[in-house]
Amino acid sequence: MLPEEPAGRISTLNAGTVSFRATLSCPPEDGIPAGHILGEPAPGARFYSLVQTDASTTRRISCEIRALYAERLTGALDAALRSVTDHATLTEAVLETRLVRLADPTAPSAALVEELAWQLWSAGYRVDFGPSWTPAPDADVSVGARELEDAFEASLRACSAWQMSPRLR
Repeated sequence: MLPEEPAGRISTLNAGTVSFRATLSCPPEDGIPAGHILGEPAPGARFYSLVQTDASTTRRISCEIRALYAERLTGALDAALRSVTDHATLTEAVLETRLVRLADPTAPSAALVEELAWQLWSAGYRVDFGPSWTPAPDADVSVGARELEDAFEASLRACSAWQMSPRLR
């Protein structure tokens, strides 16, 4: 269940995500130049929890990069790495990066989507379909539950065919 998605929205795609961190250390006499390093995310990708902190000679950037398709996730990660590398080269900064793939993009089987849609519709819930920018790495299918988490959980538990995973946040 995805509490941030509209109730009854069955995800046809779930975003993949990469944790991205970069640290640029500049010579003490130069300091950190002003401005953002990453710019806008590559097309088809989004940054989540983007934080940039500056100290006298160090700039740290961290975020999650998300995309609905593997090639878009790879492209966005490549663009972010190129951006921080270019900036480090131009400012003569030492660059350290850390990348962790947290989840691959996923798409549920049509049979599971159909079964879940029927279950929800039969229980009287409104059902629609669409992509979700929320990763669901351990779920075979995911559904939005905003403001109806408990009701959805009870409804799905009543059907023995569904095994519930912990709520994704």
